[in-house]
Amino acid sequence: MSHGKLASALSGLAREVQDDPQLAGRIRAKYKIKNTVGYSLNALVDFPPDDPIAILKHLLVGSEGTLGFISSVTYNTVQEVHHKASAFVLFPDLYSACDSVRHLKASGVASAVEICDYASLRLAQQEFVSLVAELGQAQEGAAGLLIEVKGETQQQLQQRIEAAQAALQASGVRFGGNAGAPLGLESYPFRVNPAETKVFWDFRKGLIPIIGGSRSVGTSMMIEDVVCPVEHLAGMTADLTALFRECGYSDASAVGHALEGNLHLVFAQGFRTPEEVATFGRLMAGMADIVVHKYNGSLKGEHGTGRNMAPFVELEWGARATGIMKRIKAAFDPHNLLNPGVILNDDPAAHMQFLKPSPPAASLIDNCMECGYCEAFCPSRDVTITPRQRIQTYREITRLRGLQQPTQEQQQRLSQMEDTWQYDGDSTCAADGMCAVRCPVNINTGEFTKQLRTAAVDGLDAAAGAASASTSSAWGSRLAMMAANNFRLINGGVPLLLNTVDFFHGLLGRRLLEVVSGTLNKWTNHIVPVWNPYIPKGAKAVSAGLSSPQASELPTQAARATQSGIPRQVVFLPTCVNRMMGPARGDDRYSGSTLEVFTRLAEKAGYQVIVPQGVSGLCCGMMFDSRGAKKAAGLKAAEAITALSLASQMGKLPIVIDNSPCLAQFKSAGLNQQELKFSLYEPVAFTSLFLAPGLDFSPLPRSVALHVPCTSKQAPGLADKFVALAEQCAESVTPTGIPCCGMAGDRGLRFPELTASACQHIDLPSNVTDGYSTSRTCEIGVSNAAGLHFRSILFLFDEASKPKPGFRERAKELPQQQVGQDGKRPSLTNVHEAGGGGGGMTSV
Repeated sequence: MSHGKLASALSGLAREVQDDPQLAGRIRAKYKIKNTVGYSLNALVDFPPDDPIAILKHLLVGSEGTLGFISSVTYNTVQEVHHKASAFVLFPDLYSACDSVRHLKASGVASAVEICDYASLRLAQQEFVSLVAELGQAQEGAAGLLIEVKGETQQQLQQRIEAAQAALQASGVRFGGNAGAPLGLESYPFRVNPAETKVFWDFRKGLIPIIGGSRSVGTSMMIEDVVCPVEHLAGMTADLTALFRECGYSDASAVGHALEGNLHLVFAQGFRTPEEVATFGRLMAGMADIVVHKYNGSLKGEHGTGRNMAPFVELEWGARATGIMKRIKAAFDPHNLLNPGVILNDDPAAHMQFLKPSPPAASLIDNCMECGYCEAFCPSRDVTITPRQRIQTYREITRLRGLQQPTQEQQQRLSQMEDTWQYDGDSTCAADGMCAVRCPVNINTGEFTKQLRTAAVDGLDAAAGAASASTSSAWGSRLAMMAANNFRLINGGVPLLLNTVDFFHGLLGRRLLEVVSGTLNKWTNHIVPVWNPYIPKGAKAVSAGLSSPQASELPTQAARATQSGIPRQVVFLPTCVNRMMGPARGDDRYSGSTLEVFTRLAEKAGYQVIVPQGVSGLCCGMMFDSRGAKKAAGLKAAEAITALSLASQMGKLPIVIDNSPCLAQFKSAGLNQQELKFSLYEPVAFTSLFLAPGLDFSPLPRSVALHVPCTSKQAPGLADKFVALAEQCAESVTPTGIPCCGMAGDRGLRFPELTASACQHIDLPSNVTDGYSTSRTCEIGVSNAAGLHFRSILFLFDEASKPKPGFRERAKELPQQQVGQDGKRPSLTNVHEAGGGGGGMTSV
């Protein structure tokens, strides 16, 4: 249909509806409460017929892809009020809690009222009772309201708090979580401290994930979203909870936005047997009857209609209004090509067909609720599939494998899914764990991917865990162990290889080297990386004389340090990636290795640098772990932890790992090493805590970019320290703004499309000249995407700092700062007081 015909059709529909007082009145009445069932018919009464563009835009909202595609949205935000207060009030039963809401609504002072039934409170007690003391009072049948009020001024806020309390008192209900021991309203004061109110709202936000995470394996989490006028909330809630009990849903919970009469019904649903499907059908029919016929409510208030509610659209709206919706669909999509069967469906049993089961697949992923929060941070989301899709794909593979007598079609489907899994599910998974940051039930799909890789490396059969048996080979584990046991050869050989490639870069030029490496990458099935101009030269070997003291020498040296004011000491591990990779061609500001730069920086603050013995053979194990070679990874991690324990006097000295992902690998591998538990730092945290007190930073006259690696983003508060320190070192700092660069070690070189997609939204100002990070491979990937050199942030710290006058002299009289002795990290206050004297990098 042409644009003109569509506009004319929409104008005609608006005119027809507005000329029908009964229908127009019905539509206006339906939107006095929340309603997202069907199409947004309010667009036909809210705008004049001669404005079809406004009608079109508002019809598209909530149409779930059945009318068109929305490519971008601009939100107009509202002014945030800074004066807020929250109270969490318990009631002996759900009916009383709901009944009190109508009084709060009538008072007009509450900005939000959230309701929680006993089922949700019982689950929350396990996780939040130490933070929300009121939860401990909740007995069988209790319910809670989380109430928020706001004010433009502190005085207005106090007035509204008093008005809200008066409204609760006027409701005449009893307070307290125990019907046998009622409490006064004074037991539930309003809190104005932001830290206290944040705990309340974190608890509320965590309720649905807690409920979903507690469901039985093999079931799906369902959330129904119903609304009624607030004056009927108590009755509707009582009837719905009775219906759930009658249908056998003993685990169902009711939470929601009570001030709007909006209830979210959360329950676990299995689709494994015809009986479970039939019970689900009875529940839906009963719920629709209660909400629509008894309380004149909406079957959806916030969520989309979808397939589940499509058969009930006419039941709620009636034939006349539903007919208008069908004509809207025909005007936009006359051939019914766009998402057919969603929102409008003539099959009364459509919600009971094509149901997706959630079979047990693996313990790491069985709790997935399919919410999709993980997808925004996934670097492969625009290349292949997302974490949610990986989980659902693997569930389907597991289901098909478990069929006793699969049909030919099912066998073909399984074969196709296993074939595509290798690239879509495995090869393009960065396994960086950023998915777990957003996941409400803490699922790390990257860790699951590595688990499958381990099964493949160890030669397990596909049915035992690896999704693709074609990659399974016991040789994988043997080769990994061979590499781990001869790591010094790798440490020495990679720089030679990189220098050889750099030689050919100069000889052949950029374009030819890109073509040759790309061709080899395809011929070798992505074993050979694709070259780019930011791949570095080989690094110079770490100087042989720099080593940690022998264990027998430690007591003598500790005594000497106390007697002569020897510099404060720090253990520094130049990781294998920085020992093997030097500067990229053309990077003029790469002034030495990370070891050399850190030594200069530490010397300014009065620290002596210790390098562990046998450093050329040390590795955190990540290069093996990311490929699934767990045995080799464990071997290398254990060797390195032993060397770091010796060098740090069993964790008494701080230990700096120059590559952030390697620090995360050490922590995951060696948390049982109590002596190192509180001694490990990456460069930014260590500089902020230990070195900054002895340094004066002067912002350099340049604009720089900052890329915080995934592992640092996952450490609370560390990303803010990156920015804060960088802003002391440069006049302008611009973060890259991407959740993950997709490099994942060398994966982004072997699958360059992964990094290209992950970095596609990097948009740096034109005056940015340099970039900084704390992950060497991430620096390569982001450099290639941004077109400028990224290097370790240690270079920036060194270039922008100088010793603080008199600091080292004052610090010489203080004892050696030690960490780990009391099982705690040093506080900022302690570090600022401690200081350090002398400096340098020697064998001690």
